[in-house]
Amino acid sequence: MIQSFPAGTVQPLVLTRRGQFQQILEDAGVAVLGCGGVSQFDNTRYSHYRGWRWLVLLRELAYLPSTLRGLLAARRKWGRVDLVHINDLTLLPAIWLARRLFGCPVIVHVRSVQQPLRGWRGRLVASVLGRSATRLIAIDETVKASLDPSLDAAVIHNGLRVAMDNAASPPARNAKFTVGMVGGLSRAKGCLEFVEAAALCRTQGADIRFVFVGQSMRRRSALRDFVLRRLGLSQEIEEELKARIDALALADAVEFWPFTTDLASVYRQFDAVCFPSHFDAPGRPIFEAAFFGVPSIAAVTNPMSDTIVDGVTGLAVRPREPRQLAEAILSLYADPERRAELGRNAAQLARTHFDADGNAMKVLGVYREVVGATAEGAHP
Repeated sequence: MIQSFPAGTVQPLVLTRRGQFQQILEDAGVAVLGCGGVSQFDNTRYSHYRGWRWLVLLRELAYLPSTLRGLLAARRKWGRVDLVHINDLTLLPAIWLARRLFGCPVIVHVRSVQQPLRGWRGRLVASVLGRSATRLIAIDETVKASLDPSLDAAVIHNGLRVAMDNAASPPARNAKFTVGMVGGLSRAKGCLEFVEAAALCRTQGADIRFVFVGQSMRRRSALRDFVLRRLGLSQEIEEELKARIDALALADAVEFWPFTTDLASVYRQFDAVCFPSHFDAPGRPIFEAAFFGVPSIAAVTNPMSDTIVDGVTGLAVRPREPRQLAEAILSLYADPERRAELGRNAAQLARTHFDADGNAMKVLGVYREVVGATAEGAHP
């Protein structure tokens, strides 16, 4: 989105946790300020607090001082800003603090499906947004539907810039049918279900290559990983994945590729992409793949037509159902003509909803609207 704003319209200044993402932004020429951590309050459908997950709230409380220091450092370094763009609703403390420290409009970009609006947690989220957020942007209709209707979020899809000559040219497919997952290796992304589906496909005699693309974005800590595993909270499962692959004798069928920003080099080798996450919501790899004419198999119970149309642009399966995932993979494996048709339809949907330049202009329109309204309020 930052790279798609017209030149001279937006000066982006980013505060984020120190680490790999900070380095990615710096390499892209973005002004970045790193901090030790940013406190969150997670009331998303999958990660909301329950059972042992309430202990995660202790981490968020521990990050509160770092969040405050980071925002204060940003204010000292950058001075007055026209608006603050918070990059997800889970950053609830930052929403509240930013409104008070910067005294300017705060836009909240909601990227995760929320828990049903009930109980004190739902009321807390709605209260903070009502008092501190000037406007809400939801990344798709699924996310918007999970929000309080009174908040009236604008739907602006995630954007992707793809050179159309690359996207339109014939895919460089491998001789072997290849299906992949793209993103961090985590339990919540459905990585284990992907491996189980690979095993089920093999029992049917299918010669399929399964590929994981990506790695953990978190810094590793042996003590941290041990404690989280003991509490059942760990999402770091690379070792568990590889052990399961060995146990199922799938080492010759499952590959691990490193993280890359060269999307063309990845998707042009795939015949289908899987997004079997536990979030019951579509994810970025679905429309990334679509730009290259690659259909998706997504774990979404009630898909919305703006992201995936079941049987038209891809296939929808139930979350945490490796058998159904395997059946969907096998159906595409056995029917190249249908696979190609789904890919063409997916590409058309991607061009309609996920064009980076067009969506950046929509975000810029929101920026101008809230900044203009603030100026009018200050100068009647």
